[in-house]
Amino acid sequence: MSQRGFGLTPATATSTIADVPDSKLQDGGMSYPTIALGEIAETVMGQAPPGKDCNKEGRGTVFVKAGEFSDPLPLIREWTTRPLKMSKASDVLVCVVGATAGKVNRSINCAIGRSVAAVRPKSGRLDTDFLFHFLTTKVSFLRQKSQGLAQGVITRDMLEALRFQLPPLDEQKRIAAILDKADTLRRKRRETVERLEELRRSVFDEIFGDPATNPKQWPNGTVADVTESTQYGTSAKAGDAGEFPILRMGNITYRGSWELDVLKFINLASKDVPKYTVEQGDILFNRTNSPDLVGKTAVFRENQRYAFAGYLVRLRVNQLADAEYVSAYLNSTHGKATLRGMCKSIIGMANINARELCSIRLLLPPIELQQKFASLIAETRKSEKIQNSHLFHLHTLFSSLQHRAFRGEL
Repeated sequence: MSQRGFGLTPATATSTIADVPDSKLQDGGMSYPTIALGEIAETVMGQAPPGKDCNKEGRGTVFVKAGEFSDPLPLIREWTTRPLKMSKASDVLVCVVGATAGKVNRSINCAIGRSVAAVRPKSGRLDTDFLFHFLTTKVSFLRQKSQGLAQGVITRDMLEALRFQLPPLDEQKRIAAILDKADTLRRKRRETVERLEELRRSVFDEIFGDPATNPKQWPNGTVADVTESTQYGTSAKAGDAGEFPILRMGNITYRGSWELDVLKFINLASKDVPKYTVEQGDILFNRTNSPDLVGKTAVFRENQRYAFAGYLVRLRVNQLADAEYVSAYLNSTHGKATLRGMCKSIIGMANINARELCSIRLLLPPIELQQKFASLIAETRKSEKIQNSHLFHLHTLFSSLQHRAFRGEL
């Protein structure tokens, strides 16, 4: 296959353009002029309209903040009757403030807040899709540049100083089309994983009914009724080395899965190992977080022994319950609403302690039915593992394509 095709191996995909010095951009590929982004694009820094002019009722102009960045377009959750800074559909949005500084999103016609910048191509010289893909390669670089500044800030000068090779417009469009196709494959695979999550929720509702209305008339109880023990995690400081990988609140997803690609490590005294580690079938509950995220819950399913941090509570169920059922109940729409209701008046960080966790009411269907549910969930987890493996390879392919595209090799 020619070098303009998709014939790639994982070994070629270990870096992105962000790792490549500007002085090397012309090595090994087509040679195009290397220019600064500010020469062919302008940057519009966002400005938040007054809070009294914002609403969630659809009145006025769509208002986008960094929290609305999504894939492939921003979520529409807020409007303003007094837009101050505007982005066009032909712009590219960049988060410029906070923990997600550097994140890139395609744009819509909208007002933008102070956490967002709109990068606007100058007419006839820069293709929007090409610009979007270039900026996605600079996320890590921009994030690193923002560190050390208040809140992590990316300035207009940082964006406009970015340098890259500028092919002719037709070539930009060709390159962007290839990257769009590869990105679409990734997106479809992610959607498949998300549908598996929806399937698990449907299986729960089919077997047990909606917990809010209890149409199958299951007996009521509390988490305490199905709990053998609860245990807070260790407050010891974790680092880059240690005997045990340690689970922290960021490792639990909102939907009740695990993200284990970023881990810290810790050493434990022998006497503390049983106390501060988890076993297969344990439930971990995120007891401290923002009001929207407190109560994230997941079943630990790994064979390896992990420690767990102090913001988590380990819950072991007794013979009346299956851990997958209890976790699914707390992650259900009804369970999430219950958890939000427990901390609805709290501003900032919210907390649900072990005693409050055990007081949460839940339905108590027969253990045999819970185990049937757990068996079905295990099958979906197997499929999810396969899909995530495919997704990893698509990420690798896409990274390699990006690397080649902005070196003039695609």
